[in-house]
Amino acid sequence: MSNEAINRAKAKLDELLEAAKIGNIIPIRLPGQIEEIVEAVKEADETATAQLVAAKRQKAVSGEAGEIIEENAEFLRTAIHELRTPMTSIRGYADMLNNPAMSGELSDMQEQLLQVIRTNSRRMESLLSDMSYLNKLRSGSLPVNEKMDMFKNIAQMAEKQAAPLAEELNRQLELDIPQGLPLLTTDGEHFAHALYKLIENALRYSPEGDGKVTVAGRADGSTLVVTISDNGIGMTSDEISHLGELYYRADSDVVRAYKGSGLGIPIAFGLIEAIGGTIEVESTPDVGTTFTLKFKGMT
Repeated sequence: MSNEAINRAKAKLDELLEAAKIGNIIPIRLPGQIEEIVEAVKEADETATAQLVAAKRQKAVSGEAGEIIEENAEFLRTAIHELRTPMTSIRGYADMLNNPAMSGELSDMQEQLLQVIRTNSRRMESLLSDMSYLNKLRSGSLPVNEKMDMFKNIAQMAEKQAAPLAEELNRQLELDIPQGLPLLTTDGEHFAHALYKLIENALRYSPEGDGKVTVAGRADGSTLVVTISDNGIGMTSDEISHLGELYYRADSDVVRAYKGSGLGIPIAFGLIEAIGGTIEVESTPDVGTTFTLKFKGMT
């Protein structure tokens, strides 16, 4: 049951929080502990997904699907909130230890182990954020606040979020945003987050050093056309057909080397659909991938 998995994850987080309070975190064990929490959260989400599918099938018979979907969504909202609270505390303690004024000078080994804590904490927080987005998308409760916006502003929001990752991975991230693009009536924050998810995916699966991701905009009449292109590992036609499926990850050594959740692309697809856009994919193995987004501009 999903509640059992969430309770198991929360118990593990509470255990880590108590250890953090007394300075008893064992860094060498932390990756395994975080992995257990991640797997429990994913198990809960997979169970909730199965319940949603069953509820939709039940709708034609009993008409109770809406109530079941709403109950599942509320349960996941509560569970995600409960998991975020101790995770934020663990991250806060780790950041505090990283401040020499609080903990004094650390040895090289201590700094390395502390980074393990901080990296895995960020990973867990990212997973919870992704689950929150997916829960809102699947339950139809994602608020969409449309207003007039320019794609240049949206692209810069995504670039600011993705720039640290590009630097960390030693990849290039470039924007090609000309003047005169169609104005949009859209939810800029959702658009920027979808764009970030596609950029993040492209950065991770591009080659180190000479990997390059380009975000470009152009006008096709009153339609805004946005492309996110990379020179990464590319995809086969079969892999492209699975894009958007929850937890799907291609069977590639490069993909498996990164412990992703398989949620980024489904979130991007869901957000783009929610704000009225379309998405197409072209890819060639060992050459690269291009995602093309289209949005109707203001007329």
